[in-house]
Amino acid sequence: MSERLEEELSFVLGASEPGFPFPEVPGLEVRASVLAVFSGESLLESSVLLIKRSEEVATHKGQVAFPGGGVEPRDSGSLTETALREAEEEVGLSRHRIRPIGFLPSIPTVTGGFQVAPLLAAAPSGVDQALLRIDPREVAFAGWAKVSDLMRTRKEAVNRARGVEFLLPEYDWRGERMWGMTALIFDLVLRRYARIRA
Repeated sequence: MSERLEEELSFVLGASEPGFPFPEVPGLEVRASVLAVFSGESLLESSVLLIKRSEEVATHKGQVAFPGGGVEPRDSGSLTETALREAEEEVGLSRHRIRPIGFLPSIPTVTGGFQVAPLLAAAPSGVDQALLRIDPREVAFAGWAKVSDLMRTRKEAVNRARGVEFLLPEYDWRGERMWGMTALIFDLVLRRYARIRA
């Protein structure tokens, strides 16, 4: 496990600004968790695990996302357990190969009905070369995307959220549009990293 990568992710978590580009919705229950896991020697030299959701899942069909899902009773109220369990179930990534670093601020869903907790984690260099065991019911395909490659595709587009228009980031992965919550989380990591290094 790269100490430098873990240190950089810890710095990102410790930064109070910037935040997500829209107001918080106070009092919302956190009912889901996603895992943003990076593998490499440093953040800008790392790869991040992404999935494309299948057309069989109940929500967000066919969208690029981080592994994750809703809190279940077997998680015993632990959002970390939710994120690690979902990654194991969706792509076969063993929790024993992941070091959870901590949570970014929870982000409300577009409808504002509940919040999702993004867990940042580090994985050892080389894990991105290991074969993933995909559950085809939930995941169409999955892979490790180089952070530097994603950064070169960044653009912004106007999106409506809770009746208000916002200029939000988008990225391209394998010709697929990465937008919404996934792009917001990834973008927040990069913007906080840039602020710290400035």
